[in-house]
Amino acid sequence: MAVFMEVDLGRLELSQNQQRAVGSNNIRSVWRSSDAINGHWLIAGGSGVGKTHTIRKIISSMTATSLHPLRIHVLDVHGDIEIPGASEQLFSESTTVGLNPLIIDPDRHTGGVRKAIQHFISTINKSGRQLGDRQEAVLRAILEDLYQANHFYADKPESWTLHDGISRKFPKRFPNVDDLSRWAYFKYKQLYMGGGTRSASALDRVNKEAMRIQRISKERGADAEDSLAAVKEKAIEAYTDYVNSIDTGRELDDLLKYDSKTTLKSVLDRIDNLKNSGIFRNDPPNFDPRNPVWRYMLNPLSADEKKMFVFFKLKELYDNAMKRGLCDHICEVIVIDEANRFMDNSDPDNILSIMANEIRKFGTAIICASQSFTHFTEDIIGSFATKMILGIDEHYWPKTTKQLQLKMENLAWIVPRQRGIVTIKRKHNPKDPTSKLKWLFTHFNE
Repeated sequence: MAVFMEVDLGRLELSQNQQRAVGSNNIRSVWRSSDAINGHWLIAGGSGVGKTHTIRKIISSMTATSLHPLRIHVLDVHGDIEIPGASEQLFSESTTVGLNPLIIDPDRHTGGVRKAIQHFISTINKSGRQLGDRQEAVLRAILEDLYQANHFYADKPESWTLHDGISRKFPKRFPNVDDLSRWAYFKYKQLYMGGGTRSASALDRVNKEAMRIQRISKERGADAEDSLAAVKEKAIEAYTDYVNSIDTGRELDDLLKYDSKTTLKSVLDRIDNLKNSGIFRNDPPNFDPRNPVWRYMLNPLSADEKKMFVFFKLKELYDNAMKRGLCDHICEVIVIDEANRFMDNSDPDNILSIMANEIRKFGTAIICASQSFTHFTEDIIGSFATKMILGIDEHYWPKTTKQLQLKMENLAWIVPRQRGIVTIKRKHNPKDPTSKLKWLFTHFNE
């Protein structure tokens, strides 16, 4: 059986019965990608117990032993996972590179304009204060119009790609958050100025004259009839101007779908906040394509900005893996520090949960680090083949023993930075005397 990559974690501590069974007391605790049922790792450890050191060791071993081209994405929320020789990119308000969340997946079954819009809105809602129903409807309308202005049509799958075979003066491109901000501001000016077009202005006059007709018709007096006739004449003139100024037939619909100036302004403010964060930029990160390790330094970002960045980046990596297709070896690894920040136990569409269950078949492994396994769902814990405990606070011990079917003395055996326990769901390997052991009690530095 070919070994695609491996990580030597340290010397195993074996009981006397285990020593007799394997014939030695000098057995190593080794993770092999060919043995593990998937490449996913959960690493639990409190502050100062060696999570960062362990992550560095895993990354170094993977890059050194992989038999295939490998890309490792390190999503570093604290900015402290320094990887010697890694290609690095800092994300902040002052950097010029970032992500574009408005790229469309051209797949006819899994992608499209509506899917792109829904993902953008749902990610914003999951990352901070939720949009109201009216705000969400307005943002959806803005995005639909923006995509259409850039020749991407919801009901035309052939338009979802950049290369649709149509010759244009300017090359087709995906819109970005700057474009979204400009488009929303343009729509706000239209609505604020009574439409901003001849038809919208004329319609505004029609409405005003109609209101005057209603008011005068309720009056009683000698002059009411003459006044009503004069106002009706003005209304007829205004309506005639409106009809004559219609260009597309959608002018009224365009006004109605943006609800009100107040709602549109609140959406515009939210878009401007996204634009001014350190996440969304026109230029992609300038990582070295020849370097196997890409480190995303997210420490300057706020908590909500970090969540948005990670969610959008994970979706991008998920889509890329789907396009890559089935793969029988690990070609991509995603490392997420403080992964509990990006979990939502009540959200079945959480991108991290989806990836944990689906992405292994497409050559991607996920390494998640947190202070305790109690931060993760049972589904996540069950989906990760490898689990390491480096030392967790005693407060978490009772629930951890139930989650992982451990004994309290197992957790008490751990000494931070010296001893820890590992479990790996593996295919049986008759050449590996430890393959039948559920828990590997490991001396890390020996």
